[in-house]
Parts: sequence; C-alpha cells; structure tokens
Amino acid sequence: MLLLITLLFNLIGCSVSDVLIDQSKNGETQIFQLVGDGKVMIRAITTNIECPNVIWDQLPAEQLMTRATAANVPLRKKSDEVASNFPITTCEITWPKGVQQATINGQTLNALKSEVQRILIIADTGCRLKKSDNAFQDCNDLDKWPFKKIVLNAAKMNPDLVVHVGDIHYRESPCPTEHRGCKNSPWGYGFDTWKADFFIPAKPLLDRSPWVFVRGNHESCQRAGQGWHRFIDEQSWDDKKSCNDPMYDQHGNHRSPYAVSLGKSSQIIVFDSANIPSNELKKEDVAYNLYYKQIELAEELAKNKLFNIFSNHHPISIVTPSKIKSDNGKFVLNGNSLTPLMEKINANALLSPSFNATLHGHIHVVEAIDYQFQRPVSLISGNSGSALEFNGLKDISLSSEQKKIMQIENIQTFLNFGFATLDRMDKNGLQWLFTEFNVDGQKIFSCLISSKNGKSSCVKESN
Repeated sequence: MLLLITLLFNLIGCSVSDVLIDQSKNGETQIFQLVGDGKVMIRAITTNIECPNVIWDQLPAEQLMTRATAANVPLRKKSDEVASNFPITTCEITWPKGVQQATINGQTLNALKSEVQRILIIADTGCRLKKSDNAFQDCNDLDKWPFKKIVLNAAKMNPDLVVHVGDIHYRESPCPTEHRGCKNSPWGYGFDTWKADFFIPAKPLLDRSPWVFVRGNHESCQRAGQGWHRFIDEQSWDDKKSCNDPMYDQHGNHRSPYAVSLGKSSQIIVFDSANIPSNELKKEDVAYNLYYKQIELAEELAKNKLFNIFSNHHPISIVTPSKIKSDNGKFVLNGNSLTPLMEKINANALLSPSFNATLHGHIHVVEAIDYQFQRPVSLISGNSGSALEFNGLKDISLSSEQKKIMQIENIQTFLNFGFATLDRMDKNGLQWLFTEFNVDGQKIFSCLISSKNGKSSCVKESN
C-alpha cells in the first residue's frame, strides 16, 4: 500500500513525507538551529498552539518559548493583493553553553562545533513568480527549479554549518492558469508560500545542521519581511521590526552587523544589506550615515579574529556584462550602493586587510575573484534555485587585457545551478578551500583562500 501511495504522489509532484507531515495527528512541526549574534537558538514552527518541549542532554524537559502566535496579518497597504496568513506558532529557545545534544519530538540536534570544519553555501533559492517581470519559473519541475535536488545532494556532504546568503522567498505573484510549470503554486507572503519555497525543500538540511541566514532584498519589509522576522531573524521579537506596519519599516529593514564564530581564529561578519538603494547614496541621505556607521562597526568586529569573511547579500565587487548597449555585452567590474561608502573608508581595497573574503548572493551566478591589488577575495554564490542570470550566457571568459583593466589576477565562474562549500584547510582556520558543485554534487572548481602580507588570494586548486 505504501508503495502505491508513493507512486501516486510522485505522479502529482509531491512526496509522501510532504503530505504525511501535514497529516500527523500531533501536528506539523519544523525544528531547526539558528546561529545569531553570540548565541545558537532552536526554532520550532508548529501547527500546534503549544510549543514543544526540549530535553538538553539528560536534563529534565523544558518548554520552548512562544515567539509569535498564529495570525492573519492585515494588508500592509491597499494596493497589496493578498494578506499574509500565518496559521502556525513560532517557538524558540537559546542553546545553553556546555550542552551537546537537544531532543525535540524524537528529533535529535547536535551542538554547533566550536571549530567549524565545513560550511555549506547556498543563496537565491526560491522559485521566481513575479507578474511585473513576466517571470514564471517552473516550480513543479525539479530540473528547472532544482532547490530540492541541491539540498538532498548538499546534505550528503555533512556540513557543520549552512550559510544562506539571502533571497529565500520568490513566489510573489499567482501562477498564470496557462502556465502548467507552476500550476497550483501558493503565492504571496504567508506561511503556505514560505513552506513551499523553503521549509519543505530545505528540510533535509534544516534537520541536521545549524544555519546562518544573511538577509536578502526579497526579505525586506516591502516584500517577505513579515516571514523573515517571524521565522528567520535571530533578533528577539519586536513589533516594530515585524514588518506588519509600514510605519515602522525603518526599524524592520535594518540590523547592525554581527559576528558568527567559526573557531578561535576565524569568523563571518553578517551584514544586512536587504534595503540598500539601487542608486548611489548622497551625504544628505539618512541611509548614508546609517550604512557608513555599519561598515565601521563591521571593521571593528573584524579586529577580533585573524581570518574574516564579510557576508552580505549584494555583491560589493562582481564581474557582469555591461548594461550599456554600445559596449556590446563586454564584461565590467561592478559594485552596489555600499561600494562608494567602502571606498571612502578603505579606498580601492573596500575593506581593511582584516578581511580575507567577501561572500554574496543576489546575482544568480558563481564567481571567485582574486585581485592584483589588496582587496578581499570576492565569492558570489547565488545559484541555488532561482532562475539563472546573464540571458543564457555559458561562461565568463576574460582576456588578459580585460583582467588588466579590472586588475583581476584570477577569476573562476560557473553559470548554472549548484551550491558551494568552504572547508577549513589548517588547524587555526586561516586557510579555507572554496569549492563549487553542480546540482548533482559534482565538483566544478576549487580555490584556496589564504592571506600573505595582508593580501588575500584565491589560488586555483589543481585537479
């Protein structure tokens, strides 16, 4: 009978586990670990009213605290098409120091390692449905929206930590009736969409590894910010940060940088760029001083360890095809509205020598860029599910002259779906190997990130 049910659900494009989770008589509960500013938390998203209990090692059971109760949030503005419905309870608890294991509803979670050995990197994972761009990805096709495949193959690599570099949620518009590829997909900013776009496909990794989430522009208050604060934000619940009321978007759209330890000598600095403007900031802009101070704070945090990765969603340095028609698609080195602010503080280096690499998503490609001058290695890894970029371009191939103009020593790229890892290569965590894999977990390229005389490099690993 189970085999027959499995075959039936495979035919209609869902799995037995997806359905049985919903039909459990104990309710549906997704449990995962979230790494924040100096702490690790357990989050539980449950259809039950009451939060579950946790058993720390062999200690007595303790109930998780309620973060947010079920709610059908009114429209943020009259022009919105659908309200955000969250028919679930979000629960949380901070992981106590010294505890090695937590057990909730029979599921066991292991503590984050004090010295992280392997990091999994994904970004831009959701299925793109956006009417204003006439962009409708085939969410029901595992080849055209391969996030679930990526998760299954990435989970086999047993990462100690997963870093999602932003843009989790993409289903903003209803699928057109004539478009069979996304037929019956939920849309909008409520839990049904978060579940389809993230929680169901990401479950194999949510169940086994702690996560760091870097906020993307799709999680700004103007978009999926309500779900971000309810499910993902590592800060304490705050009504003004909930994104429910546009009056408080200034609070909900910003968060100061914080550090995530990878061990005694290395760390990731998480920087929230979700709401940066597309145009260059002017000194009279409120956002100018806000982001200037946050860059300075990130620099202060980087002084605490020897190896630092700066991670925000929008690339501060990336090679892209030129948008100027007369350039005929030639490649240029681009940044974002943070880049000029960084130049004011650290000139062409953008960040101080304390930083060895920067990690981004946003552009749905993979690039590892090593510069001829002092600038952290650029790692762009935004290819884990959402529709690809650069109009079907198969490669980024720079001539010697182009590299000279952009002052690039070496660049490795991959313009298809996949995921990446960072592996510690020495005891102290001062050298890390960046490896890109395709959807099926086959290695595409690797480069070793290290620093000498204050200059970071990403040297290609020989196969």
